[in-house]
Amino acid sequence: MGLRKKLISLAVSLVAFNALLWGLPKIAPEVPERYEGVMAVTPPPGTAAKTTAPPLPPGFPSMERPPPKIEVPDGQAQPIETKFGLTYEIPADWDNASTGFGGWEDETGKSVVYGAIGRFGYETCAEQNGSTLGLTGATGSNDVDLVRVATEHSRNADMIFKAAVDDLGTIVRRSEPENVVAAGNPAVRVTVAIENITQDSPCDPPSATFDIMTTTSYATARTAVFMVQLDQGVDGALDHSVADEIFSTIRRS
Repeated sequence: MGLRKKLISLAVSLVAFNALLWGLPKIAPEVPERYEGVMAVTPPPGTAAKTTAPPLPPGFPSMERPPPKIEVPDGQAQPIETKFGLTYEIPADWDNASTGFGGWEDETGKSVVYGAIGRFGYETCAEQNGSTLGLTGATGSNDVDLVRVATEHSRNADMIFKAAVDDLGTIVRRSEPENVVAAGNPAVRVTVAIENITQDSPCDPPSATFDIMTTTSYATARTAVFMVQLDQGVDGALDHSVADEIFSTIRRS
């Protein structure tokens, strides 16, 4: 990742986040109040462009601001409530930055951003501000096709971990969409394994995993999108089973 895949990890209130955006407009979505997450992914050559998703139905609940942080005693798993009527948990030794935003930005200014974030190993690597060994987050989509949304979000791994579009060294392996259950509803999971990452800085891991799960949303968007990213092959790295554990905690808020 290095300079070309700069980590954005903003554990800040919405007010502070807006102040930061005034100085660095290229980092994040245009308006956090209607935040739905990542930039649209360009379809592969030969694929028809997706039609615009319909608006939310009348009366569908919507939240303009992230829910407040849920405080729990030390040593307990930490719940993070999202704007989508769903809550998930991060392990006790993670940092709860639920009212902040986190993600990645490349040298062109394109960004992949999630809200309701949790962080592991924050600032572990001294050479990069905001470095982490693990990141969780959530966003939304008005597309109700769970497979399509999960597949599109999984493609963000290419932008995040490849040094450039023509980077042939970094290997990205994407699983087939898997039908699972989250909060009692149908869900779809896609796991991306990234190997032989081009290391632009000492903070870049040699490998990583990037997991996406999509399921029914109860507010703000039709589909909720959950993300777990874990560095691999470095000191302090977590086993990929942590992603399974985090996804298993998704429930109605």
